[in-house]
Amino acid sequence: MVGRRVQQYQFSEKLGAGGMGEIYKAQDTRLSRTVAIKVLPSAKSGDPDRRRRFLQEAQAASGLNHPSIITIHDIVSEGDTEFMVMEYVQGKTLNDLIPKGGLRVPLVIKYALQMADALSAAHAVGIVHRDLKPANVMVTESGLVKILDFGLAKMTDPVAAPDDDSTRTMANSAPLTVEGSILGTISYMSPEQAQGKKVDTRSDIFSFGAVLYEMATGCRAFEGESSLSTLSSILRDEPKPVMEVAPDVPPALEAVFLRCLRKNPDDRWQTMKEVQVALSALKRESDSGSLYTTRMLAPMAAAQAAPAAPSQAASPASSNNVSSANVSSAKTSSNKTVVGVAILAVVLIAGGGAWYAMQKQAAQKAAAAAAAAQAAPPALVEAPPLPPPPPPDTTLTNDSVAEMVKEKVPADLILSQIRAAEKTSFDLSTSEVIRLSKAGVTPLIIEQMRNPKRAPLAPPRAASAPQNAKQNTAAPAPAALPPSAVQPVTPTPVPIATAPAAAPLVPTTPAPAAAPRMVNVTVSDALPFRISLAADVPADAEFARPVRFTAMEDFVVKGTVVVAKGASVFGEISETPKKKVFGIGGGKLSFKLTKAEAVGGHTLNVRALAARKSDGVTQRQVEVGPKPSKDIAAAQGAQYIAYIDGEQSVSVPQK
Repeated sequence: MVGRRVQQYQFSEKLGAGGMGEIYKAQDTRLSRTVAIKVLPSAKSGDPDRRRRFLQEAQAASGLNHPSIITIHDIVSEGDTEFMVMEYVQGKTLNDLIPKGGLRVPLVIKYALQMADALSAAHAVGIVHRDLKPANVMVTESGLVKILDFGLAKMTDPVAAPDDDSTRTMANSAPLTVEGSILGTISYMSPEQAQGKKVDTRSDIFSFGAVLYEMATGCRAFEGESSLSTLSSILRDEPKPVMEVAPDVPPALEAVFLRCLRKNPDDRWQTMKEVQVALSALKRESDSGSLYTTRMLAPMAAAQAAPAAPSQAASPASSNNVSSANVSSAKTSSNKTVVGVAILAVVLIAGGGAWYAMQKQAAQKAAAAAAAAQAAPPALVEAPPLPPPPPPDTTLTNDSVAEMVKEKVPADLILSQIRAAEKTSFDLSTSEVIRLSKAGVTPLIIEQMRNPKRAPLAPPRAASAPQNAKQNTAAPAPAALPPSAVQPVTPTPVPIATAPAAAPLVPTTPAPAAAPRMVNVTVSDALPFRISLAADVPADAEFARPVRFTAMEDFVVKGTVVVAKGASVFGEISETPKKKVFGIGGGKLSFKLTKAEAVGGHTLNVRALAARKSDGVTQRQVEVGPKPSKDIAAAQGAQYIAYIDGEQSVSVPQK
């Protein structure tokens, strides 16, 4: 084909070949641009039905307008040969870029986000790639990802792959929508593809997980000695644990692609949009540096034990040196004994120090309990009954008012509480007013919150005789009033204020009206959302100290707000700093998450890491970046990621 001209395309160089045919570099003489042309010879496109389906697939792919999907310019026919003209991309495929040990984590996340966005755009218009693999993903010199061969893998012929080929694209000639077709590349196809079943967009999610695993570890997720053993591995085996092949991969990233690789499609991420959300959260953690604090460090014992017994390979062959070798061996044995005794002594000392520290801590707790018990009796002395208003040291907040409304406290009593409170801390920003209104707080109460000490509004003063005549039933007969006296029926708008006896006029019925519009939303495990610290955490925070966060934006699942912006997320200190004893032990101030306030008054279980720990507490360090001061571990506003802990169902109002 090199040197040949087809219409306005002049073939200049062969770029490669594959199961779909050969690819050439060519010059579009009409538009003066370089293009790539895929050639499907007559042997592959002679069947009219196959040619029609090829054209349909090419038309569908050409309709995708996305920066990370290769653009198809034209389809040209000459005789029995089909030519597909597409943009020419200079770069390397992931197959060439992935080194042994995998790519760096920031690059993995950068490329994966672009791939997920491209697949999401294709799935949105009903196109399933079916042959996603590193060889079909190209990265330009500027770092832009391009996904190649969208839908073209569906047109390949059935291939009797040799035993050592697990990367060849397979297909049979059955219709693409009929069970029995095996379409895709063996090492990256989903279990449903391997069984010839019907596939949907979740098949691409599995293949995406296999590519992501290989990008992060440098190893294929599923690989066998032959095509048959590779298919068997996809159906029955799990990928090698990431700790064994790439221990530097953060557990949060591992959790994303392991969920993609679940055998049952219903157990995977259900849409590429969900994968995008999870990867975006990882990118934010990666950019802030907090993602890498959760890496599991390799044991140090191997490094400490490295200077072991000297090599014996350099021993002379002469028999005259036998005695000296024995002496050397005896010295080596003696040195080992001394080292062993020293290590044992260190362990015993460390154990004794740890025991002493534990005993001292137990004694301190016992003393504190005894002091509390002695101080308890004075609390039993009866105090004079407190007045209805809150104590002087009680601060009323938005949450206090919302709680009273939730417990159906009468509106007049809520107004009285606000006026009587000596300390208030109300936030009447736009987002908080929206949240209070959704919680059923009436406009009259919100206006009182703007000026808590404002006295109850009295009836409007008598501005004119007609108003007095309207309100006073004992006034003289209205017949004597001029006709203009009846005009003030519509006075200028002022807040309607009534005496306390008229408080029942405050509307309290809107809340029950929302009940018929409740909808159940299923929230999948490990879905992330951003939270920020509501108050400073001191460096000496005690164990089990409550820690409160707030949601930084609406957490939306399937188009429904589940956790509103500003909602509280609760946690507690799960580990306090400990001093090292002889270089052993120690720890950092850490916290765990427990609950998040969901819309509709419900709560959701949450955790602090994307992957749940199989043993121990799922926790993370309080510190993120430089400490603001020596006395503060994390300042108010510090940002973290919360993850849904287990699949849950919550009933929320439908908008």
